[in-house]
Amino acid sequence: MKNKAFVIVGVIVTLLAGILNGQTPVEIRAASSTAVSGWRQMSSPAGAPLWVAPTVQLTSVDIARAEARTDPQAGPYVSILLTDQGARKMSELSASQTNKPIALLLDDQVIWAPIVRGSIGKEVRLTGGNGGLTQAQIDRLLASFKR
Repeated sequence: MKNKAFVIVGVIVTLLAGILNGQTPVEIRAASSTAVSGWRQMSSPAGAPLWVAPTVQLTSVDIARAEARTDPQAGPYVSILLTDQGARKMSELSASQTNKPIALLLDDQVIWAPIVRGSIGKEVRLTGGNGGLTQAQIDRLLASFKR
């Protein structure tokens, strides 16, 4: 269960950034697969309807440190340390969204909507999920986390 939480968190924080090469910032928001009053209906990357909360929960301001690492079994990943405030936000969001999706938006499009399976804390291992992360993705993420 702990590894699943790391994978979900990995996907979430992998896409969490400030301004990416002049693009709008990545946003992490609560989401739902069923209609919620006041939430915006969007499409998941797979095309399914997804309702996204109007409130942004996390941004790159919530990241204290990020660095590339390699695990002999899992391959390359990004290690993230959230600020104390970022860890509180992520913990609250993951608790309220257990068994529900979290939407990651870039340029006002949902680019990922993983289902939260457990509590997410201060240290995060960004693996990219089943497909893993490419070196280009890792480089882009690390550049985006620099302030």
